[in-house]
Amino acid sequence: MQDDKQDDTQDTHISTLSSLGEEFIYALIDNPYECPIVIGNDGIIKFMSRYSKELLGIDSAKATGKHITEVINETHLHEILKDGKARIGDTLYIAGRQQLISRIPLKDLDGNLIGAVGKGMLNEVTRLWDLQKKVDLLDGQLRYYQNQVTKLKGGNDIVGNSLPIRGVKEKALLAAKTTTNVLITGESGTGKEVIAYFIHQSSFRANGPFIKVNCASIPADLFESELFGYESGAFTGASTKGKPGKFEMAHGGTILLDEIGELPLSMQAKLLRVLQERTVDRLGGTKTIRVDFRLIASTNRDLNELIKQNIFRKDLYYRINVFNFHAPKLQDMREDIPLIAHHLLTQLKDDITWGPSGISEEAMVLLQRYSWHGNVRELGNVMEQASIIAKSDVITPEDLPDQIRYCIDTSKEATNLPSGGNLRQILEETERKTITTVLRSVQGNRTKAAEILGIHRTSLYDKLHKIKERLGKEDTL
Repeated sequence: MQDDKQDDTQDTHISTLSSLGEEFIYALIDNPYECPIVIGNDGIIKFMSRYSKELLGIDSAKATGKHITEVINETHLHEILKDGKARIGDTLYIAGRQQLISRIPLKDLDGNLIGAVGKGMLNEVTRLWDLQKKVDLLDGQLRYYQNQVTKLKGGNDIVGNSLPIRGVKEKALLAAKTTTNVLITGESGTGKEVIAYFIHQSSFRANGPFIKVNCASIPADLFESELFGYESGAFTGASTKGKPGKFEMAHGGTILLDEIGELPLSMQAKLLRVLQERTVDRLGGTKTIRVDFRLIASTNRDLNELIKQNIFRKDLYYRINVFNFHAPKLQDMREDIPLIAHHLLTQLKDDITWGPSGISEEAMVLLQRYSWHGNVRELGNVMEQASIIAKSDVITPEDLPDQIRYCIDTSKEATNLPSGGNLRQILEETERKTITTVLRSVQGNRTKAAEILGIHRTSLYDKLHKIKERLGKEDTL
């Protein structure tokens, strides 16, 4: 009964094909898009499209009747005759370019293999490869920017177990439970953005956007369009489609105004209105846009001092300074330096996929002894430099900069300078202390000390001699 149904179906197909007529069947088989080649079960070419000469550089009249391998050296079409399995989407370099083809077995009504057909799937396959390359490039760029964003934001945790860091974490978790405005102060390089992102990630807005605006990097005449957006034709050079501002982009999430102390006075008044009304007006627009955001501001400047100088609005200060954080300096949490250094090293390893995975005990002692006036940012730079020049899987003292290896602090504050004397005396005393520090760090090796100080060895001897004469001592070092 089942066989009868199959026979009926076959008869229907045959009848349908017959009804098409020769013109339709020929147009179906011979078309410039697939350019088919048909071979028998002996590999002899039975049919080749007349478009073969144009697309493949092969004369179909001369090729018909020859074995497929005589016409196309690189062909694998005849291999279909061995196992009767179709190959779809293979590539073949022919006629000076890559072709994307399919190879399909041909069977009669009884299922017997009687030949094979090879035909193109995309004649302009070079365009396909170009498109694929562009897709791969964009995919790579996307992954790169994602990694950079994660690195920039510092992941979703604040690294460290010291008392100052624990205090910041506890306060940040409290802030995350609210929607109030936050102000983060602290020296440059202390990780204020990391704290901001930690608050964002710990809040109910974690799935929303985290938009950072560096107020120090935006030209004064572009602030309004950057923060609030603009409509088409709002100004010369404006996009014909308009552009949303940073506050619109932060809708449902958090916006970080970094270096808010650099915000011009004119923009401070407009920002105050946005904070009060939670709406923005695009430049050149007529429609008020409601926005839902959480504001976090950060600065390394003393805003109270800026208020005294009349370059920062007092009412804006009180509006943003509802929940205040102060990012601790790295030298105030030296016990966290090993954790932070290893965390930075792990991030570097993820980015460059090679380099050291650890830090020797000797190198770590030096890292904890250094003053770190550039804070975590400076530590990150040192870790990156050491990762590049390290010759083993562990960072050693030899991989660290000289100022860390020999504990040379060129950034001493004015309070550490001699308190009395004229300029010449101050310079002489500063020079003596520097030379003394370097000599002690190299166990009295004057050749090495001269190298570190960047002077000739004889110059160092002259300076030592003058110091001894000035102090009237035989050995002052």
